[in-house]
Amino acid sequence: MVRQRNATASAIMRTLVREGPIGRKELAAATGVSFTTITKTVAELIELGALTEAAPAAPRGAGRPAVPLDLPGRQRLVVGAHLHPGSTTCGAFTLRGERVAWRAAPAHGRTQRERIEEAAQLVDEVVTEAGVEAVLGIGMVTPWAEVHHGAPPPLLSDVDHDELRAGLRRRLPHPVRLEPNVRAMAVEHYWWNDGGDDVLTVLVGRSVRVAQMRGGELVWDGPGAGGLVSHLVVPGSGFGCECGQVGCVKATCTDDALVRRAVAGGLLPPGSAQHDLYPRTDPEPLRQLRRDRAEELGRVIPLIMSLVAPAQTVVRGRLGTPEEISACIDAIRHRYRALVGRDPDVKYYDGGRPDLWARGSAALALDRYLASPLEHETSRLVRTE
Repeated sequence: MVRQRNATASAIMRTLVREGPIGRKELAAATGVSFTTITKTVAELIELGALTEAAPAAPRGAGRPAVPLDLPGRQRLVVGAHLHPGSTTCGAFTLRGERVAWRAAPAHGRTQRERIEEAAQLVDEVVTEAGVEAVLGIGMVTPWAEVHHGAPPPLLSDVDHDELRAGLRRRLPHPVRLEPNVRAMAVEHYWWNDGGDDVLTVLVGRSVRVAQMRGGELVWDGPGAGGLVSHLVVPGSGFGCECGQVGCVKATCTDDALVRRAVAGGLLPPGSAQHDLYPRTDPEPLRQLRRDRAEELGRVIPLIMSLVAPAQTVVRGRLGTPEEISACIDAIRHRYRALVGRDPDVKYYDGGRPDLWARGSAALALDRYLASPLEHETSRLVRTE
């Protein structure tokens, strides 16, 4: 019974997040749950403060006007944070992704413990500003961390998940969810960016990672699931990888690989970082390096698409100029058409907002809450009493 009640509550809350305010009859039709069960569960959610009743809509005919149900605005918030090599960002958002609070702080820590403490302090400040009792949970993404067998070494932002979780829990009583960044982007796209019911997200940066949302759920689950495709071979690539293969994604398509090639070719000085690939004064050899990467991504991403068969594919990450991005998407379309025999639904998505990573992280907390809202609301009552 408890499991069934949670499942019904989850279906109600998920529908309202995606569809907006609707009435009980529409909820029953959308979820496939009986009107009687919807009515009982809605009453429980309203009593807990998880739902509100909006102003009745004008009646279309005889009878009582429908009373739309809606989310409770700033009374229920999710918080997200992100560790970047140069900064820590954190924000609080409503259940529909509207920003309530946001802060960014330079990264001063020189050890993993110091970076974790910085993150915990910033999250604490945002939670306090947003209202401790309103916060349902905290999501946090870690950057491009993977096992580094050679150069470059892990950055201070590549912190240990268990240590980071423990550092947050020492300060805050809220549930914490940690995930690789691509999974946060996939979840955020589904809940807050009108993502479809079957979308593959490909995130390009220091690594190349993938995640797929299908039917409102992440297809791959578990620590690091669906993450790296580092050692998938890029057709036509001749770059050697530390794993012993030739042509791996890690050695061919990542920002780390591009930095190494740019330094080796004298285009960038030793010690250059990811952001140096996109200078204001952009020499042609560096642009050519990025164009080559766009074509290489265009050869390997269709292989992933053909394997997992998404309805839509979204490529994210900083790839260069609009022309370079278009070249990448065109190459993906061309290669996929050659492999599968039909045109793919693929696009590039540029978040273009300073709170992008904090918002994506907060979507992880939302996703966790929506899986079992009654359980979370009950725990919240215990926590705030």
